[in-house]
Amino acid sequence: MTSEAAAERVVSDMQTATSADGTQIAYWRQGSGPPLLLVHGALADRTAWILIQPLLAERFTVYAMNRRGREGSGEPAPHAIEREFEDIVAVIDAIGEPVHLLGHSGGALCALGAVLLTDRLRSLILYEPPPPGPRVDVELGSLRKMIDDAEPEEIVLEFLRTGPRVPEADIKRLKESPIWQHTVSLAPSLESELDAAAGYEFDASRYSTLDIPLLLLLGSDSPALLREVSDALADVVPDVRMTELEGQQHAANFDAPELFSAEVVTFLEAIEEKP
Repeated sequence: MTSEAAAERVVSDMQTATSADGTQIAYWRQGSGPPLLLVHGALADRTAWILIQPLLAERFTVYAMNRRGREGSGEPAPHAIEREFEDIVAVIDAIGEPVHLLGHSGGALCALGAVLLTDRLRSLILYEPPPPGPRVDVELGSLRKMIDDAEPEEIVLEFLRTGPRVPEADIKRLKESPIWQHTVSLAPSLESELDAAAGYEFDASRYSTLDIPLLLLLGSDSPALLREVSDALADVVPDVRMTELEGQQHAANFDAPELFSAEVVTFLEAIEEKP
């Protein structure tokens, strides 16, 4: 490997794009090749891809953005989810060429919205977007009641149990891991994100004319709730592929990075090979 190629593997310093409402959105670059933009989920930031990004950067220029309320992307504040759609488009425009777009959980929901606002996408990959709208209050009612008064760690634990429904054994392992305190530090971003999702109605029929390939990634052991949006999309999107990650739930980006990245690379390389 040349020194120039090695340098391209190093994560760049923070760059920013300006969203439609003037908010600065931070992103970081790693690797070389066709551009791939990663959008993290709730209670996360760009470090959600820390195990995935180096693997993908062997074949792609990988951009990992921070959504609103994280480092470089403003303070946690009330906002409509549509502003986050615009944030993604702003980063795509800053990249300056058509990109592959990958979103996880709430980030996948935002990626879905961004698809309708730009023609600069080559493909879309979604990993378990949750159902928005009234379902947020139905599924996360206990969390919504405690979010203003509870300690950050209590909020994080309640979200893990009632949102992605992480098994207690996995929660114990997460609490003992080096990333736990960082995860807890992101608790202030959760309220505005849940409010934004609760105010949005998903309509799968809007994607019946989607003209780019779509890959839907699902954990084979994930709760049925996290399949609802993907199943609806699979019924209407013309060019769609659904892949189950065997033995995984909602955190394969941490628990099975090689498996996760292999599915993404296989999908994207097939697109890149087309004339």
